Amino acid sequence: MLEIITFMAAPFAACLVLIGIHGYFGLHVLERQVIFIDIALAQIAALGTTVAFLMHINPESTLAYFFSLGFTLFIAIVYALTRFKKQVIPQEAIIGITYAIAAAAALMLTDKAAGGAEHVTEMLTGSILWVKWSELLPCAIVYIGVGIFHFIFRKKFILISKDPEKARAQGIPIKLWDFLFYASFGLVIIHSVRMSGVLVVFAILVIPSTTSALFAIDWGKRVIIAWIMGTVASILGLVCSYVLDFSSGPAVVCFLGLFLILSSLLKKYKPQTT
Repeated sequence: MLEIITFMAAPFAACLVLIGIHGYFGLHVLERQVIFIDIALAQIAALGTTVAFLMHINPESTLAYFFSLGFTLFIAIVYALTRFKKQVIPQEAIIGITYAIAAAAALMLTDKAAGGAEHVTEMLTGSILWVKWSELLPCAIVYIGVGIFHFIFRKKFILISKDPEKARAQGIPIKLWDFLFYASFGLVIIHSVRMSGVLVVFAILVIPSTTSALFAIDWGKRVIIAWIMGTVASILGLVCSYVLDFSSGPAVVCFLGLFLILSSLLKKYKPQTT
């Protein structure tokens, strides 16, 4: 038992920090109605790593990290500039297009590199079960920094996500703050993808926040519900993957999905109080 606890300590901690930051960002994603922004940014970050991989740069190296960062900051500018007061093309469509292009480009590039198939699998599923404390610490530092930044300017970020028209009326430069939002979110995504993979990043961002929307309207309560649900589901997924020898990423995603289904049933069939 002690051996299991020791082995699982770092993956458990990874789940906690992932849920902590992504549970918050997920609420913004729902309010902005850009559900696939996370998977698009994750794929863009992964494309940057893939380009580095093709150039025989270690995907875990600092140089590969800056490749991902450059790609992510570029797409953050694109997303900020393509959000208009009157959208001719829905931003979700633009996000979907960039995801498709990035995914296709990554597949084309990895097809030319030795070990490309393994690299694609790693991008999708990650290896959170094998995360080490030395990998987790830089992620935690970045997440805390981004969290502090968003806490300081929380009123602007929340207002722009919930009511952009009111934000414009107050003279807030929407495109600037959109860039800061996508850039900071992208910075989080870079570290998350390297640690847990694209699928887990998408699931942890969207599913807990969606579940919280079933039971609360208040922003603070929704964050707490997302944190609790995401943490429990992620830990159960990790335990299941360890005990039954499943891939850790897909196991976490499946447990998150199960919790969403159960929450939906609870919401639907919960007795009404008078």
